[in-house]
Order: sequence, then structure tokens, then C-alpha cells
Amino acid sequence: MLVMFHRRQIRPILAAFLLVFAPLLAHAVQSPHADEQGTSRPAPPPADAADKTRLLETLSRLDPQLHSLLDSAVSALRQSVESGPPFLIGERRARIERLEKLLKDADAALAEKFRRVMEAYRVELGYTKTVDAQRDTLRTGEEERLVDFLSIGRLALYYQTLDGHESGIWRSDRWQRLSGEENEAVTQGLRTARKIDPPQLIVLPLPGTKSGSAARAAQIALPAPAEAETAKPAPDSPAEADAQLTAALAAKEGLFMNIRESAAQLKPYYQQSLLAGDAGSQRKLISRLADDRHMPAADELAQLFASLQAQLDASGRISTFRAPVYAPDGQASEKEVLRLGGFSFIADGRYLVYAPEVDRLAELPRQPVSHLLELARDFPKAEPESLAPVALDPSGGQILQLVVQVPNLRERIDQGGMVGYSILALAALACVLSVYRFIELTLVENRIRRQLQLSERRLDNPLGRVLARLDQATMNDEEALYLTVEEALTGEQAKLGRALAFLKLVAAIAPMLGLLGTVTGMIKTFQAIALHGSADPKLMSGGISEALVTTVEGLVTAIPILLLHSLLTSKRQALGSLLEAHAAAALAQRFERRHAVTAAERLPHQQEG
Repeated sequence: MLVMFHRRQIRPILAAFLLVFAPLLAHAVQSPHADEQGTSRPAPPPADAADKTRLLETLSRLDPQLHSLLDSAVSALRQSVESGPPFLIGERRARIERLEKLLKDADAALAEKFRRVMEAYRVELGYTKTVDAQRDTLRTGEEERLVDFLSIGRLALYYQTLDGHESGIWRSDRWQRLSGEENEAVTQGLRTARKIDPPQLIVLPLPGTKSGSAARAAQIALPAPAEAETAKPAPDSPAEADAQLTAALAAKEGLFMNIRESAAQLKPYYQQSLLAGDAGSQRKLISRLADDRHMPAADELAQLFASLQAQLDASGRISTFRAPVYAPDGQASEKEVLRLGGFSFIADGRYLVYAPEVDRLAELPRQPVSHLLELARDFPKAEPESLAPVALDPSGGQILQLVVQVPNLRERIDQGGMVGYSILALAALACVLSVYRFIELTLVENRIRRQLQLSERRLDNPLGRVLARLDQATMNDEEALYLTVEEALTGEQAKLGRALAFLKLVAAIAPMLGLLGTVTGMIKTFQAIALHGSADPKLMSGGISEALVTTVEGLVTAIPILLLHSLLTSKRQALGSLLEAHAAAALAQRFERRHAVTAAERLPHQQEG
């Protein structure tokens, strides 16, 4: 049964090899012969033994070529690990050492060696878009401290002391201490990495790079695969050739299976990421290697490792390159793009996202807030020796794409519908009226204070009008004078309290209108559920948004209007108390003068008696 299984696995590979090599060999060993009329006649068919001999030679050279290639790939991987930020450095070095030990083991299968090397590359590729926080020891010279490390993919590594007072960034071969503002940025990055804060753009200091400069490291050239030193003797007959080829393919079956599985596992990364280099050819290479009908060659595997190394290099540095970029209107134009590892892309001071559907970078139709755009404009101008803050997307573009979907203020207001517009109209009217009344009461207060400094009665203020009314009164009856003053005060206080009742009414109505919007929004939600079911939450989002937005608008309107009403009421009461106090004082003075006159008139009569 095992032999039959191997034969079923080998037959499609053998057929594919014959399909590829037979025409080439036929062209090499045959030439068309022309007949007497000048027309060509087909050459005889190629010899099967020669084709199979060629395949046997190719398979015999594959093992030494692949051994040499794996050695070069692991060496390049070690150099990449040592030259980048030293995050998880002990774990990563141990992985490389295990690979080097495995490659030297003559008893280990070549398929297992290839699988382990590809696994190491996939692990390193997994680091390219990972934001992680870890607590470990920091060794600087003879000093050792326990700190928190923040790793931004393979791009940057930061540390922060446990008290949060000191931070630093890894610069090539040393730690550079950060300033206080940069320290706060590292704190925010640690909170995001630990999922204490929701996913968001992280503003962190990075080494600057001049726009247009080639900020790329030299590519690690993988050596060409070595040729086989000795070749197996050619088979004597087609039967012997077929037997040898079947045995050779069976021996390579595990290797070919690992190659196909590794290529299939790399497919998602190659399809969803902006690749460094010729992306089209690299994706075609991955597709060919993942095809079970394709026989991988040594040069294809060399291209695979070179592609992986190029992606690691691009994801671990800040670089610039020219690429076509789609504008929000759909027009494409070639621009100079600044690549921040595997996290963010910037062109002309605006953030870009990768669109896997068209394999192009696209400018966001709605950009982040203004201060993040300023960082995007200023960062390309920073010198390589300095540090400059810039926004990084820890999701590799997903958070930036969500920016487009988050409604702005105008769209939020539109979600409230007619009820929301009514609330905002009342709020605007109440605010304008409150400001007008505050200014008016302030002017009245100033006029009253000027009136207190003058002896003449001015009619441009309530106190002057009340005192003038008292001066004009000719009656001498105390009760009549008291009623006159009280009437004048009541009229002036009513003028001071104008519109306050309306403000109180708006503060009471606004939450009720918000509740009305909540009810109408929930009605729309239940209607959507009745028509379309509850499988898609987006169908219910319109009604829920209306319900929540109107509730917020009602509360946002009521709270400040209540505060303004309280402020204006206290100001009116203060002015009313001031009027009452000075009117009572003026009335008391008039009573004293009248009593003094009366007493003076009664004194002669008392003396005569």
C-alpha cells in the first residue's frame, strides 16, 4: 500500500517534468528536415531515456545545491537578527543556533532542514507587524535594571523604567535616552501594546531620514547554489532510467511536500502586504512553489530566500521609494513614498494604506487629525542623526482605514435626524439669548455702580429710575411711599429677569426631545430587524445612531443651558438685592428728613404751650 501511495504521488510530478523538459530536449537534439518542395517535416520523437537521464541529473544536483542555499540563508538570517533591534534577542539567537546545528547534522533529513529554516523566516516575518511589551533586564555596561521594553516590529525598540520616569531608544549599537515628551509617547505605546488602551495610532520618536535619500541597507547576496561534484552514470535502458527516476522522486517526496506547504503558508503574507522589489514575480514564484504539479528548482528556491530576506530588510528600516499612488478621486500618480517598516506609508505629508485588491498604495480620503498630519509633513525633513515623532499604525493600516469610517461632526449631527436638528436649534437660540442677557446684565451693573457715584438721577439704569420715581412722589404718607418704591422695584426686577424663564424651559425640554429621538431611533431599528433580520448589525446601525445621538444632543444642550440659567439668575438676584438695598436706604432717608421737618415744626408750638 505504501508503494502504491508513493507511485500515485510521483506520477503527476514525473508527468510535469516530462512536459517541461521533453520539448527542450527535443529542440536540442532534433532539427526539421526540408523535403524537395521546401516544406519541413516533423523530426522523430525524443528518446525517453535521454529525458529521464536529464531529470535524474537535475535531481542529483538538487541536494548539494539546497544544502549550500540553506547555509547561506541561515547566515543571512543571523546577520539580519544581529543588525536589527535586539528584541527577544536571546530567543532569536537560540533559534539561529539550533538551525546551524541542524544543518551540520549529516543524519538529519534535508526536508526537515528546509522546513525548520522556512519556519524561522516565518517567525521573523511575524515580528514585522507586531507591537509587543515585555518586562526584562536592561544591561548597560556593568549596570543591570528591570525595565519595560516596547518593540515596534523589527523597526524600533524602546525601554522605560518601571516608574515611568526614563525611556530610551536603540540606535544601531547603543541606547539613546529620550526627553520627557518622548517618554510620555513611550508610555502611551506601552499602554496600547498591553491592550490597556484601545487600538490607536501610536506617536513615537524615530530616527529621521531626508526625503529622497536612499535609506536602505545593502541587500545580503545569497551565494549561487553549488553544482554536484559527481554525476551518476547514465542508465543503460529506459526501464532502468524509469526505475531510477521513480526512486529519486520518491526520495525527494518529503522535501517537495515541505516546499509546497511552506509556500502555501507564505501566500497570505505575500498577498496582503506591499512587497519590496518586483511584487508580481515574487507572488508568481510563491504560487508556482505551492502548486503540487510543479517541480521546484534550485534557482527558484534561491529566489524564494532572496525574496524573504528582502521583505525582512524592508520591514526593519525606514526607506524611501517611488511607487504609483491612487488619489481619493481614483487617479494614480507616481510619488516618493516614505516607508516606516511594516507599519505606515507617507507621501506628500499624507498617510497611505495598502490596497491588496489592486496591489497599490492609496491615499486616505479622510486623514487623521491635524497634529498627526503635521508630524507626517515634518518627519521626512528630519536629519538621520536626530529623532522626530511620527504616527505608526500598529495594525499595519487597518486603524487608518477605520478613520475613513468614523463619522465626523457633521455626519454625527446628520445621524440625529429632525429631532436632533430641533434640539440643536433650541440650543443655538438659548446660547445666543444667554450671551445677550449676560452682556446686558453686565452693562446694567456697571451703570448702577456709576449711579452710586453721582448725586444726580440718571434714567439709563434701574437704580436711577427707582430713585427718580421716589423723588417725584409728592405724598407724605409712609405707606404710599413704600408702595411706590415697591412698584418701581418690581418693574425693574422684571426687566432684569427677562428670558430666564425661557432658558429654564429649554433646559427642561431638551432631554425630553432627546428621549423622543431615542424612541424614534429604536423604532427604526426594530423595523430593520423585522425586514432583514439581526444577522447584519450594520442594517441596525442607523436607528441606533439616531437614538444615541439625539440622547447626547439633549443632554449636551440641557447641561450648559442649566449652568447659564443659574449664572444669569444669580446675577439678576444680585442686582435685585442691590436695587432693594439702595431704594430702602433712599426711602429711609426721605422718612428721616420728613420726621426732622415735622419735629422742627412742632418745637415752637411746644415752647408756646
